[in-house]
Amino acid sequence: MLKKLILSAVVAAALIPAARAQQSLHLKDVISLAQRNSPSFYRAQSRALNSLYAYRYFKSGQMPQLALNFNNSSSLLGETVEVLQPDGKIEYIRRKTSNTSLGLGLRQNVPWTGGSFSVRSDLSRFDVFGDLSSQNYLATPFSINYNQPSVVYNPFRWERMIAPIMYDESKRQYVEDLEVVGLDGASYFFAALNAQVQVKIYQQNVDNTDTLYKISKGRFDLGKIAENELLQIELSLLNARNTLEQSTLQKEMAYQELKRFLNMPKDAEISLAMPDAVPQFEVPLDKAVAEASSNRQSVLEFRRRRLEANRDVAAAKAYSGYEFNLQAQLGQRNNDEKLRKAYSGGEVQQNLSVGVGIPIMDWGRARNRVRQAKANRDLIEIDVQQEERKFEQEVYLQTQQFNIQKRVLSSAAKADTIARLRYEITKQRYLIGKISITDLNLAQQEKDQATQSYISALRSFWNNYYTLRRLTLFDFEKNEKIRYEYDEP
Repeated sequence: MLKKLILSAVVAAALIPAARAQQSLHLKDVISLAQRNSPSFYRAQSRALNSLYAYRYFKSGQMPQLALNFNNSSSLLGETVEVLQPDGKIEYIRRKTSNTSLGLGLRQNVPWTGGSFSVRSDLSRFDVFGDLSSQNYLATPFSINYNQPSVVYNPFRWERMIAPIMYDESKRQYVEDLEVVGLDGASYFFAALNAQVQVKIYQQNVDNTDTLYKISKGRFDLGKIAENELLQIELSLLNARNTLEQSTLQKEMAYQELKRFLNMPKDAEISLAMPDAVPQFEVPLDKAVAEASSNRQSVLEFRRRRLEANRDVAAAKAYSGYEFNLQAQLGQRNNDEKLRKAYSGGEVQQNLSVGVGIPIMDWGRARNRVRQAKANRDLIEIDVQQEERKFEQEVYLQTQQFNIQKRVLSSAAKADTIARLRYEITKQRYLIGKISITDLNLAQQEKDQATQSYISALRSFWNNYYTLRRLTLFDFEKNEKIRYEYDEP
């Protein structure tokens, strides 16, 4: 009989699905998961790759561009054209034609002048179908071309100065974005941890109050306490149970928010570990400001915005009505009915075109456009100066707050320990009838409040810690710059 019971138990255990293992998460675990698996991480990576592709597009534009062009236009159904006759008359006849062209060109932008240089080879064939069928080739074996849209303004020069800064901005922005992900991960972690601690506190309160109620009920039966005191304890027990139910719901909601942020399955079993190690270092103010000025994306942004403002002023001056452009061409061209002959001999083509435009009367339009660009440049300079001051002030205040918060956390931890000890002493004194239930409830409230204050101080400390990392992009614990790499396609 005993063997059958044991066998049945083994079979039943084998049929029961294994419970999902509970995953214990520390603060650094949450941040690490967020920085490689959260939707915020993928958004940051997409932005970084987008900037990378934009910079590669700019770099490729600095290289020679080789292009093959093909074009064909045909009127196979016929078209009516004018034909000049030997006697000077014009006759309208209907004919079918085909015009085909093929060209190969090498083009290179000239960053020092703002123009473009190209070398081309082109071939065209014109066919006429019908009774008067014919064909003719037009060959340009080579042509050298130079085009200068504006002698005054060079867009390539400004692009070469601004594009690399924008790319460096994106790399720093990627690091900042991941630090923001870490900061958000810490916020979700402590929101869930606070809810978890609340459940633990209220569960302990229910257990303690239930024990006190049972003891007090026995003392009431012996006539040692009044009925009013027993009812008060019973009411406290009911309130503690209701609070526990509400806190359990809040904990589940906080857990779901954390799992959603980390892109974890909804049914994943997790628990959070209280951070026990607190970095023990002071952050020198001058070092924090220096690292922020060296590492932050904003510093490059300020430089770029000033360059863009100066570029707009230069463009306004260049396109203020005055025009001066240049086009030059040197090549050889020939046409013949035979392809071979079209490529032999021919005439040398030399063209030089210089365009000059001077506004005579524009009612101040050009002058006001330049003034507007200068006014915008002055406005941008004022905004950048204000943002630079705000930038330094933010780093300064955050550094001070971090250094202070470490001492606040130490005081909160000590207060939590004292409040717990006081509650235990008060509970023992109540059990021997030395104090009233009111004093015990007050000690319990102070204990709960001290624990919550400690969790709040712990949360503020780590929030300040990761905020300071984000503002400086420097790891003061390891004494090194923060770097994140992403896989480049």
